[in-house]
Amino acid sequence: MGLREDLTAMRLEREAKRNPEWVRIMHKATDDLGDSGIRDRVVKPGTKAPEFILSNARGEMRNSRDWLAKGPLVLCFYRGVW
Repeated sequence: MGLREDLTAMRLEREAKRNPEWVRIMHKATDDLGDSGIRDRVVKPGTKAPEFILSNARGEMRNSRDWLAKGPLVLCFYRGVW
């Protein structure tokens, strides 16, 4: 299986354990975002990000420049629990 298939299988497994109404709401929210045209306005993969300073999960300020000095940087945002 490839990554896309693995992710789809994981999503379907999780959705099967959730309240069907919640799943419907999550899919509608995703569809609404797609219909809004947001995909045309997001930063594209490979685009160089500006330097930034953000707080980590412990409230400590972190500078992207310091992390980039150690190698490539991947930034993830946690959107919370549905």
